[in-house]
Amino acid sequence: MKLFVFELVQRATELLKERRQGLEEKAAELQAHFSQVFAGHAETLVGINTRVKGEESLKEKILRRGLYKSHTYAETILDNMPDLIGLRVECRFLADEAALAAILIERFTEKTADGFYCAPGFPDVRLEMEEMQPQIQNNGQKIYKIDGACGPIGAATRFELQIKALVHVFWAEVEHEIIYKNNSYMLMDSFMKQMLELAYQNLSQVDNQLYLIYSQIQRQSVNHDEGTREDALRALFAKTISDMFYVKMHKNLGFTLDFRRSCDILSRYLLARHEALNAEEGAGVTALLSRIGRAAAEEIDFSSPLELEDELKSGIPFVDILAEHLTSQMNLDFEWNMLFRMLFTLEPGSNIEDLANLLAMLRKRLSDDALYAPLFLSWPREAAEGFKQALLIHAAHQMAADGSVRIIYDETLEEIRRSIARTAAAYASAPPPQSFPRVTLWSPA
Repeated sequence: MKLFVFELVQRATELLKERRQGLEEKAAELQAHFSQVFAGHAETLVGINTRVKGEESLKEKILRRGLYKSHTYAETILDNMPDLIGLRVECRFLADEAALAAILIERFTEKTADGFYCAPGFPDVRLEMEEMQPQIQNNGQKIYKIDGACGPIGAATRFELQIKALVHVFWAEVEHEIIYKNNSYMLMDSFMKQMLELAYQNLSQVDNQLYLIYSQIQRQSVNHDEGTREDALRALFAKTISDMFYVKMHKNLGFTLDFRRSCDILSRYLLARHEALNAEEGAGVTALLSRIGRAAAEEIDFSSPLELEDELKSGIPFVDILAEHLTSQMNLDFEWNMLFRMLFTLEPGSNIEDLANLLAMLRKRLSDDALYAPLFLSWPREAAEGFKQALLIHAAHQMAADGSVRIIYDETLEEIRRSIARTAAAYASAPPPQSFPRVTLWSPA
């Protein structure tokens, strides 16, 4: 025979399993409803996510909150659990949380018999709008958390709506894994608390910096020259990345070096990679903002060597030539080390994928069809393509011979592009040579 508490927990979890399909359907209805509520605010909204409480989470909550003391039946536990369905409205910045909460205040204005409020014409979705927002959590941080009910009064399903900026979404994941799920006794708990508070402050600082970037972009006139806007965006992202890594380097090593040029390169690469300048609704920028926010909370050891999961062999000569050189220099040249440390921290894939993607972008920059147009107009396609590949191989060898991080500076790549265009135009005026000569496209330092 089991203790009553465990019998109650078992009945509650079994009942949750029985109701799960219906709860999932309710969650989908709520997601659709609030998508309509926030329609027209795509510049603020990132997404709306829902979840139905899991069995393990239900067990923990019954025991942790002592619900077995106030409820005799599993049905009353589930019927009165405010977060049986969770609805998370995600926005970009901390400042956006209050803006989205204000939209709910404007929409949910009609008081119902259960003391909640609904939007006119939609009585089946109600929110508790009289409680002060934002609320203060046990950890001292603010949160927009609103209880809700879905369905007829007396037979409604409870749900909880939260409004969270990307920084708060990430922090909630960290806190849940490190604190909420860690039931073991933690030594030096006051020290750990201080460190976690410092990490949260760093995240808030990054949020503020990124909000300033976004505001600056929004202030740019739609009539501005596109190149000017792109340059401004790259510069702002480069400064944000630089500030973040400057603080981390000083904390880890006790000193800092000038790596602003690497941040310029990284900003251009990341924005190009995520197609941020051309993405509708700024989706690419949002993904990058989220990634920078996550990186701000990570510990970085600047003195540790970088490692690749495997040897990069793409079968593309340009890529493989530079990959061999960069792999050999990654832990010998501090400028290369710093650039790749930032890249590997900010990009989500494996280190070898990040290196391959960077080299692919460099190759694409030097493979622009316009640079080789005179050859393809004058020669047979096979001969023109062969000459193009020979020029790319020459460029890779000459870049590797220089060896410094300046080989991927924007001005260097532009110089190589101009050399390629001049060489292609010069050779196109004559028949294809029997062998492709080695030409100087870039003069190593």
